[in-house]
Amino acid sequence: MARIDQHGAYAFLLYYLIWIIFFRTDSLIIPSPLMFLVILFGICPDFDGIYYAFKHRDQEKIDTQFQHHLHYWTHWPLTYVPLIPIFIVSLIFDFYPEYFLAPVVGIYLGHFLFDSISSGDGIMWGKIPWRKNQYARFINFFPGNCDGYHGIYWAIRYQETTFCRLGNAAVIASIGIIASFQAIGIFLCLPHSLGLNGYYIVPLIFFFVRYRIHTVPRKYLRKSGPPKNRYADYRIDPHYINGLNARNRTKHFEKYRSLLNQNMSPLAWSSSKTI
Repeated sequence: MARIDQHGAYAFLLYYLIWIIFFRTDSLIIPSPLMFLVILFGICPDFDGIYYAFKHRDQEKIDTQFQHHLHYWTHWPLTYVPLIPIFIVSLIFDFYPEYFLAPVVGIYLGHFLFDSISSGDGIMWGKIPWRKNQYARFINFFPGNCDGYHGIYWAIRYQETTFCRLGNAAVIASIGIIASFQAIGIFLCLPHSLGLNGYYIVPLIFFFVRYRIHTVPRKYLRKSGPPKNRYADYRIDPHYINGLNARNRTKHFEKYRSLLNQNMSPLAWSSSKTI
């Protein structure tokens, strides 16, 4: 799981590489609306957090209750599958395929791929959106000490991982590349105008501000922490476990047997195993 600024940076860098290989004609400067679009789609699954914040108007609830990977269709990859055939059609008819590829790369590669790494839960790649009480197993590579943590308690643990440092490097690289695009634009436009481009300026401000405020106080690293530091831990959530099919439920019990023995009541575990 990456921070929102890192999602935008990953989406931009991965798409920029694809664009250079398959769509570039002469210049290395990607069209600014296209660049803006792919960054926007890279962060858009996290807009469910904005919705939750407005709905509850209580920041504390975001840190103690909000778990969008489990409950929100915006974080279920199968929701966005229609974007793939739409891109294929645009490619066949050569109708601005680079623009229709932007949401696919931004959402799947820039966001969901990196939400499947060092996350507090991961991504349910097999979750069917219209089946409310059916769940899929979370894919979470290299969870380390992050697994089961959320909010600021996840953030402080993620902050110490190699993947966080990789994400920070992606943000810095994105700032450098976009700033160079803007600088070239200014140079080419002078003296007739300043040449400032909102499609460059807005992402630069976003990346810079988010990168500057990401540090979390180390007090949240304490293993004991407040009782809700692992709020809504999917690994011991009977509702989630009961929503798995028999095969995935068995795998879940095998993987988290020790944790389940410590945290689930015998009655709840018995009910989960027999459903």
